[in-house]
Amino acid sequence: MEDSLYDEFGNYQGPEIDDEDEDEDEDLLNEDDEMAKGDQDGAGDAEMGDAGTGDRSIILHEDKKYYPDAEEVYGDAEAIVQLEDTQPLTDPIITPVQSKNFDLLEKKLPDTTFDFNFLAAMMDKPNLVRNIAFLGAMHHGKTLFMDQLVMNTHDKDWKINKDVRYTDSRQDEQDRGISVKASSMSLVLQDSKDKSYLFHVMDTPGHANFQDEVIASLALADGVVLFVDVVNGLGEHATRMLKHALQDKMQVVLIINGMDRLVVELKLPPADAYHKLRFCIEDINETMEKLYDGAGTEVDMRTYFSPLKGNVLFSSAQFRMFFTLESYAAVYAETHGFAFDHKTLAKCLWGDLYFNADEGKFTKTPPDADAPRSFVQFVLEPIYKIFAHAFGEEKEDLASTLAEVGIYLHK
Repeated sequence: MEDSLYDEFGNYQGPEIDDEDEDEDEDLLNEDDEMAKGDQDGAGDAEMGDAGTGDRSIILHEDKKYYPDAEEVYGDAEAIVQLEDTQPLTDPIITPVQSKNFDLLEKKLPDTTFDFNFLAAMMDKPNLVRNIAFLGAMHHGKTLFMDQLVMNTHDKDWKINKDVRYTDSRQDEQDRGISVKASSMSLVLQDSKDKSYLFHVMDTPGHANFQDEVIASLALADGVVLFVDVVNGLGEHATRMLKHALQDKMQVVLIINGMDRLVVELKLPPADAYHKLRFCIEDINETMEKLYDGAGTEVDMRTYFSPLKGNVLFSSAQFRMFFTLESYAAVYAETHGFAFDHKTLAKCLWGDLYFNADEGKFTKTPPDADAPRSFVQFVLEPIYKIFAHAFGEEKEDLASTLAEVGIYLHK
């Protein structure tokens, strides 16, 4: 009977089933499902043990909640929903990256005291070309000395009461007051015989973090100008850079900067200032002696600093004062109508030499106990007097005093 209710494919073909029978079958199925679910829950409880029970209902992925809503975290905050786009149509959805220009460069070629065609022609003569690198610690006057070279070769309305820092061509360098990148300039300068040379001058950073810029500049240089502050001394960073220059057998010229600091900050008398300058030069020579020994340089190839050799220059970068013994002696010779040879006078302005006014000559023994050395009498004392007048006199009296030595004040 039961076999006749289904065909060969298993489809039901018997009489129609009443609704009551269908309800009974559904109740039986539901009871079986609940019993099976109960068995599974029991097994789960047995496995978890005392881990506790929780909500075991199935939650869809889109209904899951991983983080609390803003209303739950910031209950007192007011949530504002914008129904319209407030971004203008002229603004792109993704704003492009804007590259800022950090360089401060001339918009046009500056006016110079030399012709650029003459400069280009000198490049064809290697014997007239000099590649010079400025070397020294930070704030020892390299960039300010470079400003003096630029001011002497460029016709421009320079502000004398402001540091130009011409080779600091980046905005961050101007803001911080230090050099970050090495800068080079090509200048036509004259020597003491008014012969023109083409100088490729490289102003290097003085901070130890940028010594790679210094090393790269030394690889291009033929000679080095070493800047040393008379108060701070040579310094460790400058010593390391000087070691590279001496290993490459470069010629070095010394510039003692900070002459004004001896007067303004240390307030040393002229006689003590001379000893400070002399000690600074001797200390540098001792350091060079050690560097020469380390590099294995022959004695005949070694060069030491001495103002009498002309390889030492005294300067005050802040007050734009630079001189050698020979240039200072030339001022005296011009003042006295060139009555004597300034080179002969320059040889008498350093060391333990004294001027005897009665005999009119320089001697190694002082004429009296209080007689100053020649460098103190003829070099330092006039500088000290100018500083004393500048700090002590009124503006009107100061103008007339400085006019006597060729210095004129501007508003």
